[in-house]
Amino acid sequence: MLLALALSALPAGCTADERLSAPDAATPPPVATHRAHLRAMKGGVQIKRATADEWSPALEGQPLFENDKVRTEAGAVTDIVFAANGSTVHLGGDSLISIAETRTRPGQQRTDLTVLRGRIDAEVEKPATQSLSVTTPSATIHAGREIVFQ
Repeated sequence: MLLALALSALPAGCTADERLSAPDAATPPPVATHRAHLRAMKGGVQIKRATADEWSPALEGQPLFENDKVRTEAGAVTDIVFAANGSTVHLGGDSLISIAETRTRPGQQRTDLTVLRGRIDAEVEKPATQSLSVTTPSATIHAGREIVFQ
């Protein structure tokens, strides 16, 4: 009697083996991987998640995701280290940046960010295989070496 109930629970046309290998509808979607993290924070640094309406105090080592924003108060500084390639962006005081969506290219590790206000110093660890794209309200720069914006 139990066997008959178990077979009736299978979708029509599926064997028990097919049912076991089918994806479970209750399986959560994959978790987004972080793009970067904060390091060497001094002074007031805040983040605004892409999905949030308000700014919150940033924490050392805090992960950053696509479309998150980071701002520093006057006199504050922080480093943003990108997970994909180790590129580091030094964010100066009274600055505002956004972690941009990256369009990947085969064989090229790429880092994209948008500077909305302030100063950044960027370091690319391996310029031969890495790319840094910085967009401002009036320009976009693609670099494979050290660049400084003011």
